[in-house]
Amino acid sequence: MSFARYFLLVGCLAAQSGWAQTAPVTSHQQGYWLRSYLRVKLAPRWTWHIELDERRYVRPDKQWQLIAHQHLHYRIALPLELALGGTYSRQPQTSDLVLPEWRVFEEATYTIPISTNVRLHNRLRVEQRWLATAAEGQRTEAWDFRQRVRYRVQADWQTTPRWKLRAADELMLNTDSFDQNRVYAAAEFQVRSGLAAELGYLHIYQRRFHRAEYYQRDALRLTLSKDLDFSSSSTPKS
Repeated sequence: MSFARYFLLVGCLAAQSGWAQTAPVTSHQQGYWLRSYLRVKLAPRWTWHIELDERRYVRPDKQWQLIAHQHLHYRIALPLELALGGTYSRQPQTSDLVLPEWRVFEEATYTIPISTNVRLHNRLRVEQRWLATAAEGQRTEAWDFRQRVRYRVQADWQTTPRWKLRAADELMLNTDSFDQNRVYAAAEFQVRSGLAAELGYLHIYQRRFHRAEYYQRDALRLTLSKDLDFSSSSTPKS
């Protein structure tokens, strides 16, 4: 074996050894999400959104998280919409310990028409989060406050009057660290006017809190969405 080949072999082994020592510990999990989404149009520019999401693991079949969102949207102009909302969630840690979380959030969505059938939605959301804490397997009275920024880019393609394809990528950052990244792909079917069903695949890469470890999570999400219109005009003017 020549010196050059020997040097290359030693370098590769050293690099592999270094990666094995520094590679983050990653846990793989699979689940499914069952989601209901109600949008109520109160006025030409005002819409109330209500979401309820039951998230579960596959093996074993147990609750991952229960989360509910309510947010009020105001359309400033046709491409720009602002919203203010709140969230409640509860996440089991063990069979005897469930930790709740409360959030307040502000968001802005800017929609770009790429073509007649394709829309690109850019959403920026800022969350103020209050999470219950635990010590030695018991919930404490203290709450942990965190602030998180989320940016999502989503493309919607209306392939036929009843079918829509959707793809999205969302990055979430804490004020001092990376939180998670979500990649999503789905197909939506318009069951009838104002009622749609969506089935999608979600991949989540998430850092564990206070640990240099990560989750790789894969989930199927089924969404039933309903639109109600109580406004006097169906199209807001810019």
